[in-house]
Amino acid sequence: MNILVVSDSHLFGNDLQRITKLYKNKVDFMIHCGDSSLTLEDPLIHQYDIVVKGNHDDAAFPKYRVYQDICVTHGHYYNVYYGYDDLIKLCQSHHCHLCLHGHTHVPTHQIHQGIHFINPGSLMMNRGSYGYGTYALIDYKDNKVQVTYYHHQTDHPVDESILIEGLELLDEFKQLLK
Repeated sequence: MNILVVSDSHLFGNDLQRITKLYKNKVDFMIHCGDSSLTLEDPLIHQYDIVVKGNHDDAAFPKYRVYQDICVTHGHYYNVYYGYDDLIKLCQSHHCHLCLHGHTHVPTHQIHQGIHFINPGSLMMNRGSYGYGTYALIDYKDNKVQVTYYHHQTDHPVDESILIEGLELLDEFKQLLK
């Protein structure tokens, strides 16, 4: 299954609209992990197979959704800045092997207790020194996960070093939040 994953677009409709059009009918599934800031009636958001509620969404999107063995949430309800303990419990309760989330504006791919946790980063702007947004394409088959992150405007794959920087940033956040 080929999956487009975006998050934290925060009304930056031009990028979201362009990426949606670019990948519509080219992937099997399209997911928005929250903070679209769009309404339930917006035709753009209706093009996504799964949309969840972010902390900046007023619309009544669901807190999380499960499709097969994939859990989708924004992350703020599950304290992702502190780690994945709460999300691990949610995923285990639904027998999920893949968890897609947003919220931190940091693209990451981590594995905890056999569960892949993927954050596509913010479509608007990520935290970090590189100063651009990202989205992700996932190839998911037989519990094997291949993730590629892309620049939100050029659609070119991004250097993997941003993932290392992102993990370092999240570690700093955890220390500050203690």
